Amino acid sequence: MAEFRHDDEARSRKADLFLIATGTLSTAHLPFWLNWLATNRPDYTVTAGLTDSAKEFVSPAALTALTGSPVVSNTWTTPDGLRPVHTSIAEGHDGIIVYPASVAFLSALASGSGDKPFTLAALGAQVPVVLAPSLPPGVADNPIVRGVLARLAEVPGYRLVPTRKKASSSVGREADVAAPLWEAVSAFEEAGQGTGGPQDGPAAGPAS
Repeated sequence: MAEFRHDDEARSRKADLFLIATGTLSTAHLPFWLNWLATNRPDYTVTAGLTDSAKEFVSPAALTALTGSPVVSNTWTTPDGLRPVHTSIAEGHDGIIVYPASVAFLSALASGSGDKPFTLAALGAQVPVVLAPSLPPGVADNPIVRGVLARLAEVPGYRLVPTRKKASSSVGREADVAAPLWEAVSAFEEAGQGTGGPQDGPAAGPAS
């Protein structure tokens, strides 16, 4: 995976991102990361989407203030009743970053479930989809979850960001938490997006 660039050319990149946050403790740090992104990629436009469980960890009002865009809920109801939520996400942005991505979200996506707009958008997206898993202690060692991650890694256009080991806040064991946001952004940019020039389309394959 490419390193995050700090040079002036990289800082001048332009992109329109849809960032989905799911229900994990790491979601509580999202305001910090959005501030970081605004500093390091000031020309990136970000729209945040929150699952129902994510709203237990971060305030939609805070994310609206930080991004300058209304937070999108994971519901089929739209303000104008016109363009479906999943179509607006899949067609209206240069990339989708799921940060952090919970076990529930990853499992639903790997199963091809389109019962919620956010997973349906990721299933139909023709732009890079970056997934940054955040897993509780022991979950990454479960063969079912390993299978989920392996299946997602095989999807063209999907990029999985490796987790980081960190002591769990609730027990003494290690958890596999989401990597810093800059690794997810690097994965998106490595896919050929966020250049400010013509888009190159979805990535040819998952990151190794």
